[in-house]
Amino acid sequence: MTEQPLDIKIESRNVGMTPRWKDEIERRVHALESGIIHPTHARVTLTKNAHHKKGADNAEALVVITLPPKRTVTARKESKTFEEAIRAAFHAVDHELDKIEEKRVARAAKVAGKKAEKAEALSVA
Repeated sequence: MTEQPLDIKIESRNVGMTPRWKDEIERRVHALESGIIHPTHARVTLTKNAHHKKGADNAEALVVITLPPKRTVTARKESKTFEEAIRAAFHAVDHELDKIEEKRVARAAKVAGKKAEKAEALSVA
């Protein structure tokens, strides 16, 4: 199976995108590729919500990761700064990907165990 290249979309709303934020986002998205799970698409949106927010947390980061075959992982975090919001959103995505990976490993072990039982039953008979 050939892997398709990761498609990354980075956008900002109500705030100008800085090279520092873009570099951090790209670095964190590419770090997600290093695991067993290989994302096919990543979309990150930074939004400044000063109009609707009364508190200090008006920097929002939305991260949407698409996994094969048809699964998405989404995290939306708000914070005082965009750096903190980006960090928190990617931390949440990492946590979800770890859970998905654990489930896949457990499922594979269960299937392997059933195949071994079946082979043993056939060899005894």
